[in-house]
Amino acid sequence: MNDVCGSNRRAELCRLLFLLVLAYPLFFYMAGDRYIWSPDEDEYALVNREMVEDGHWIFPTANGEPYSIKPPFFNWIGSLISLANGEVTEATSRLPSAIAATAGIIILYLLGKALFSYRAGFLAALVLATSPLYVNFARWIQINMLSTMLLTATLLFFYWGYTNEKRRNLAYLLMYIPMGLGTLNMGPVNVVMPGIVIALYLFLLKDYSHIFQLRIGRGLLIYLLIVAPWYVAVNLHEGYSYNLFIKTNLTRFFGHFAHARPFYYYVLTTPLYFLPWTLYLPGAIVAYFSHVREDEKRKLLFPLIWAAGLFVFFSLSRTKRSEYLLPIFPALALLVGFVLDRAFLNWRKSVFWRRCVMRPTYLFLVGLIVIGLGLPIYAWLNAPDWIPVLIPISLIVVMCVVISAVFLAKDRGYAAIVTVVLFAAGVVAYGSDVVVGKVNDVKSARSFCLKIEERIPPGEKLKMFQFYRPVYAYYTLRLVEHTEDPAVLQEWFSSQERAYIVTKEKVYLKIKEAFPLPIYIIYRQWIDHRYVLLLSNRPDDRSPEPAGSFRKG
Repeated sequence: MNDVCGSNRRAELCRLLFLLVLAYPLFFYMAGDRYIWSPDEDEYALVNREMVEDGHWIFPTANGEPYSIKPPFFNWIGSLISLANGEVTEATSRLPSAIAATAGIIILYLLGKALFSYRAGFLAALVLATSPLYVNFARWIQINMLSTMLLTATLLFFYWGYTNEKRRNLAYLLMYIPMGLGTLNMGPVNVVMPGIVIALYLFLLKDYSHIFQLRIGRGLLIYLLIVAPWYVAVNLHEGYSYNLFIKTNLTRFFGHFAHARPFYYYVLTTPLYFLPWTLYLPGAIVAYFSHVREDEKRKLLFPLIWAAGLFVFFSLSRTKRSEYLLPIFPALALLVGFVLDRAFLNWRKSVFWRRCVMRPTYLFLVGLIVIGLGLPIYAWLNAPDWIPVLIPISLIVVMCVVISAVFLAKDRGYAAIVTVVLFAAGVVAYGSDVVVGKVNDVKSARSFCLKIEERIPPGEKLKMFQFYRPVYAYYTLRLVEHTEDPAVLQEWFSSQERAYIVTKEKVYLKIKEAFPLPIYIIYRQWIDHRYVLLLSNRPDDRSPEPAGSFRKG
């Protein structure tokens, strides 16, 4: 089984070009057409706007308050892109993630090539690019994709230095650059993650003394030149130090923070987020223990330690979210890339290697056909308006199953895998257009905010009660005053001026009977699994008798 591109320099450019072209439908296509969705996206986009419009580059703010949850590197990139564009938009805020995702698959290709072979690296890049979690966060305004790319770059430089003594000095010094940028993006965890992988790898190889060859002295100087100026500046500025160092890092890991979940949480979720490639991972594990040479085992150990070490590390944290485990996905992709490469190399010579591809691919195709046929039926029974949206997906799925099955029947496993990759790109592109268009107004508060803008005078703050999302500040182009205190709400409603307050419907239902002043429901909309209300202390001029108004007494 030969790579369609061959193995010369022109083929190298061919593979890189293929990855860049593939990145467009997966990461970039219509990324700006999706509105800002909560959570996370809205806060990062709001920080970008206040950086660009208010000049808060060193001391970031969100809704006028110090933003000390994460360092600013991700926002610096998004804000610079927005400056070049002339304004902060959904597209300019998402571009850093999409660019990082593209760089990530290129870096992984180079790492896979250094570890195994050019084809293993290429296949690993295809696997990573089409992993559901990776695609999702390539299109999300969130720092985890950039952090993952910088981690992968750090480990690429380490492996280059470890395996090539001639370029060791340069490679190890370069290693500290993405480590420093990662610290400016997500904090010290971007030092901890590569530290865990490198330390475990050297320990298991019993190469303990190599730790002294990592150019730690000069590397630390490079690292501090990148990191120290901003961290020193914000430590001298009130409102940043505690959240940035203690709450964001130590409290999230050891203490009770949001998203507290059990130790086994990632065992249940990670296999789903890596489908269909999860099905190929058992082959890599079996191969490591029984079907590879000793020199290959040393190489295969690197992604195994990467994935296992970080999996355990993040499982020990009390705070768990799916994106926190994104940094192990390049390692998982390397394992799958290795299995696919060895299978195609030994396709006609080894039943074991051929089965490592045939069995999971057939299993995946069976699952696809069930999904492809089941989606329209489910929509017909539960949501008929979704039938026109889902039928094209079903057709794409059926085409993928038929074409891939034909290739497998003809012993063309490589072509079957490429078909799956192209199918994934087609589904993502279609979903980014039609599916997102179907749910955009339900998932985002944008249209609700336009209703607010029609009513509140320019320059006046928006008020929110027992409910706050930065998306309301972003789309109304104004600061938000929010409170949990019913006494403050009563003060707002007592005003001689017309007051508008946003809250959740369940909050309104809880307070309405005991509230001593008239409450008028001006507007009600379902947004992201809840009804959100625009309330006022007076009837709306646009709706003299608003449905759902409540007046005490």
